[in-house]
Formats: sequence, C-alpha cells, structure tokens
Amino acid sequence: MMGKWLLVLLAWLSLATVAFSQNSEEELAWEFRGGFTGGFSASQVRGDGIDGFNKLGLYGGLIVDVRKYTNVGLQLGLLYHDKGSRKVANPKTGDYTTWAYKFTYIDIPIVAVVDIKEGYTVGTGLQPGVLLSAQEDGLLSGAATGDWTESTLPIRSWELSWVVWVGMRAGDAGEWFLRHSQSLPGIVPKPDNPGPNARWDDRMQNITLQVGYTRLLGSADR
Repeated sequence: MMGKWLLVLLAWLSLATVAFSQNSEEELAWEFRGGFTGGFSASQVRGDGIDGFNKLGLYGGLIVDVRKYTNVGLQLGLLYHDKGSRKVANPKTGDYTTWAYKFTYIDIPIVAVVDIKEGYTVGTGLQPGVLLSAQEDGLLSGAATGDWTESTLPIRSWELSWVVWVGMRAGDAGEWFLRHSQSLPGIVPKPDNPGPNARWDDRMQNITLQVGYTRLLGSADR
C-alpha cells in the first residue's frame, strides 16, 4: 500500500517540477475550458478470486480544464463510471459457472495533465468517488442471468483511486485517451475473522482501463 502512495507522490512531484520550470513566454492568463468526456471501461476487482478485464461498462461526464501555462494544466471532472468484475465460463476445463459484480460510481478526478510533445499528453492524479449502487448477478446459482440484485458485500460508500493516462490530441479541442485507475484503500472493510476460504479481503480494489474521447468547448488562449 505504501508503495502505491509513494508512486503517486513521485508522479505529482514530477509534474510539479515540469510546471515550475516553464519560462514566462509560455505563461498565459488563467484559462478555464469546460467540456465532456466519454468512452468504454473494462474492469476487474482485485481480491475477488478471478482475473481478467471481463466486466465492460460505460464511462463519461463533464470536465473543466484549468491552465496557466501552455503545456501544463489541471483537470477536474464529474464522471459516471461502471466498474466491477465478471467471471466467464471455461468449457475446456469443465467450468461452466458465471457470475458478476457491478459497482456504479460518480468519480471526481483531480488530475494534472502535461503536453509532453506535439500532439501527445500524459496525466496523473487522484480520483475520489461516491458509490451509487453495488449489485451482483449469479453468485448463488453460479449462472449469471442479467437479473441484478443488491450485493451482499459491505462495499464502502466512497472510493479513492489513483489515475494515470496517455492521450493523443485531435485538433485544439479534442483528445483520444487510454486511461487506468486503481483503488488505493480497499473498497470493503477488512473482515474481523477472514477464514481460509475468504473470497475478498482488505485488498479488494477496483482496477479499470478506459478508452475514450475528450472534447473541450470554446477556443484556447494560446
């Protein structure tokens, strides 16, 4: 856990170093641009006993891009995000069981973005989230049917994630991106007496990959 926090801290320090190294010719008046972002998310839950980004969902919402320098900015967002995990059948091994978790959040990313070269960006930051719903399908029967019910897991009402992405500019206002997020604290409390067959623990974490597009409105003051 401490290693993840150290990585986040180092990433923020690196971006801060870039920001303060800008010369005055690149400095702008404060610029605020609103916009929207959206795409698809593939997710898994670390600690649920299965692997693979098999749970697909939607990702999107509104963002604000704040800039004082031409190639360093801060983005704030309010984003809907489907997370969770899905176990798929493996007939080759005689395993026909399927089940899934679906955790829906409103994420609030606070991230720094840097234009590293012409047309490309990188970014990192923290992402608090508020849980809207936690559902499961097929855990008792071993067969997912699409009939979602409230999850029996004590999922926390909040989440804090680390976010990192790379992007490719599409003109002055658009950007295609590949984004990764991972919970820092676990999304469930640690069990008081986890047995040897426990399917989840204090390291149960949402892990996601998103592919999507961001569009800023208005013109840049460049």
